[in-house]
Amino acid sequence: MTGVRPGAAGDRLRRPVPVGVGAVAAALLVAFVAGVFLDWPTSALGLALTGALLAVAVVVGQVRGPVARELVWPDERCPGDAPVATAAAAAVATPVRRRWVLGGLGGLGVGALAGVGLLAWSGRDGGPVTAWRRGVHLVTAEGQRIRAADVPVGGFGTVWPEGSVRADLSAVVLVRLATQEAQPPTVLDWVVGDRIVAYSKICTHAGCPVGLYQEDTDSLFCPCHQATFDAARGAVPTFGPASRPLPQLPLGVDGDGFLVATDGFPTPIGPVRG
Repeated sequence: MTGVRPGAAGDRLRRPVPVGVGAVAAALLVAFVAGVFLDWPTSALGLALTGALLAVAVVVGQVRGPVARELVWPDERCPGDAPVATAAAAAVATPVRRRWVLGGLGGLGVGALAGVGLLAWSGRDGGPVTAWRRGVHLVTAEGQRIRAADVPVGGFGTVWPEGSVRADLSAVVLVRLATQEAQPPTVLDWVVGDRIVAYSKICTHAGCPVGLYQEDTDSLFCPCHQATFDAARGAVPTFGPASRPLPQLPLGVDGDGFLVATDGFPTPIGPVRG
């Protein structure tokens, strides 16, 4: 509705300012930081981006349609009926200029989404974006550290860096080879007890999880497109569409016999695009 009130001379017409722009920026910033620096799981990243998009929808909803202006009289004396009617008719609803709002939100959204998508598969300072660092322990899904002596021959499982359990980009398959000791091109200095090796769980073809291990051939298998990797020989592809080995995680043991990473992944994880 159009409002008429007395006021000081020179008062300007009022236009409501959409609220929530700060919330949108904060939500997009959280999604960006989570994807770049925190190695959040895919589900958590999805929730962060969903929250950001919902905030965008709220702000856009506030600026839809015309918004009436409030007319201000130059003094406190209310004029007669005719001037009031004329003034009321003059207070025509005008659309809010929302180009700056939508443009700013669009820029933030594109920047955040592009940053998360790009950095999910690229590296900082030449290394992959994972939680693996020198001295980080390998742990189970329950957060328990793993002793090298407790990994059975033919043993296979998914492990994570301590403190980042369920972080998808950091998932690793741990194997104690069943039929032979590790051979080049496996980096032998990164093998524990000649047979315990660890590789990124993310397939280098399309990014699916490598979820199977065949003991009689020491083969790792991705069920999405049947890519097969030789775990005894640097996880080089032996069948299927993958053209690049699974990155090997440098392994060692601490003073108590627990498995630790001696460094991060030396090469990018997952598919390499471009």
